[in-house]
Amino acid sequence: MPPHHPIGLPEQVLLVSSSARWLAQSARRAGIGAVTLDHYADADTAAAATLAIALPDTGQGFDPDLLLDTCQRVAPPATCPLIYGSGLDSQPALLRRLARQREVIGNPPALQRIFRNPRRFFAVLDACAIPYPEVRFTPPENPTDWLIKSGCSEGGKRVRFCAHDSLSAGDYWQRRVEGPARSVLFLANGRQSRTIGFNTLWTLGMGQQPFLFAGALNRTDLDPAAQRQLERHVAELVQYTGLKGLNSLDFMVDDRGTPRVIEVNTRPSATMALYDADARDGLLAAHIEACRHGRLEVDLKPSPVRASRVWLAPALIAVAPDTPWPAWTADRPPAGSVVSPQHPFCSVLAEGQSVAEVTACIEHRNAALQHQFNRDRRDRSPTRLSH
Repeated sequence: MPPHHPIGLPEQVLLVSSSARWLAQSARRAGIGAVTLDHYADADTAAAATLAIALPDTGQGFDPDLLLDTCQRVAPPATCPLIYGSGLDSQPALLRRLARQREVIGNPPALQRIFRNPRRFFAVLDACAIPYPEVRFTPPENPTDWLIKSGCSEGGKRVRFCAHDSLSAGDYWQRRVEGPARSVLFLANGRQSRTIGFNTLWTLGMGQQPFLFAGALNRTDLDPAAQRQLERHVAELVQYTGLKGLNSLDFMVDDRGTPRVIEVNTRPSATMALYDADARDGLLAAHIEACRHGRLEVDLKPSPVRASRVWLAPALIAVAPDTPWPAWTADRPPAGSVVSPQHPFCSVLAEGQSVAEVTACIEHRNAALQHQFNRDRRDRSPTRLSH
């Protein structure tokens, strides 16, 4: 841990997220002990945490009773506040149950419900005069240019091409906008906001979940006017709803150059990892300070170009104990894990001086992993990936 522990920060926090790696690493940077509950307990999560526990993904997220029982057992509510990341967006009732037991450092469940209910969320955007792609709650006549989305989704998990089938509870139709998705990561205190950075989001672009989040780059091609417009939208949302802590707003730019809001993630997102090393005490400390004390001051150095992209297992991979992981990988599955084909195996990281340099580096490293996998597949059975 770092030699300092900033005054006013908790000694220990409970981190609950589908993947808690970047939260745990940020906590470690601030000298905060972290108990992590996620679906993986990856090797690098375990290295950053005081205790890392993997809880299975039921297909609908966490098992509520198992999660609550584990929280009670390993992180006493009186001394261990909760910070939640991804994974609870689709389980608002579970977040409410967690909040009954302990302090939640972040947006309360009641506010999360507003942003996860499509009718209420788009009503908020209307009230703030914030543009978004056209939305319908009845089937469009021509479904070609429409997507079906879920309000209680995250990372593009439940986004699919439109069809004339009935919607599940919380689903809606939204007109498709061509081009890359982008986001702005921001810090808020319920009244004011501060931009951390603008990001380009990558999706799988194939398979049964083509819109599933697959990584991000901490740069965009937005012009300054569009950036200022988005910062105004963020400020309006914060003032209208009282958002606190680290949040991210996802958007796309239409053919007229107008940014249109897609969704707001009312908790720290994975893009915080692209900036965390540039904050003296990490961005989790800034999240805590903003939520508890309303402070938006964060000593943030200019960030080099950074990117992270998910590498999918091309076939069944058993992780050997002696796997020598490259320094440019993250989210490394622990020894003994078996990763199914087309499931996330690890993340590939890159840093440099330009977008072209970093994106080329990501592609090169993806290819290197694929080459090593192909070689190991010829040499070993069952498949083992060694780098």
